[in-house]
Amino acid sequence: MDGLGAALALWELYRRGFDTHHIFSVDEYYWQDRPAYYDALRATRQNEDLTGWLEYCAEGLRQTLERVWLRVQSYQPVSAEKLILSSKQELLLQLLRDHGSLGPLKIRELMAMSKQGVMNLLNPLLEAGLVTKVGNHKLVAIN
Repeated sequence: MDGLGAALALWELYRRGFDTHHIFSVDEYYWQDRPAYYDALRATRQNEDLTGWLEYCAEGLRQTLERVWLRVQSYQPVSAEKLILSSKQELLLQLLRDHGSLGPLKIRELMAMSKQGVMNLLNPLLEAGLVTKVGNHKLVAIN
């Protein structure tokens, strides 16, 4: 029943227009500390009171949305066009920020992707001005 409750809560958020591009997942919060998740469920079943469960879920949503807000704030696209980043594009930008710059071969190695797969991720980032080429072989994320 606990999985069903989480699914219904997530569905309700989507139904009301939250996270239409799937930029957050409350499930991460639940997986971070499984014992706390099961404790909250157990307490709800024992007390037959939803207050603790609702507080636990609300805290998870708050923490998740704070993480999303920090992620969103770290991206300042130069382009005026709206760009929706995939999780792989976010990972690529983070790798570029962490390493300073990377060549295409190293990116392919780190992301375990084909040359074409990496280019499919990179091209929109280059066009939006989030990534720039340095020399002939290096790419850098623009802060």
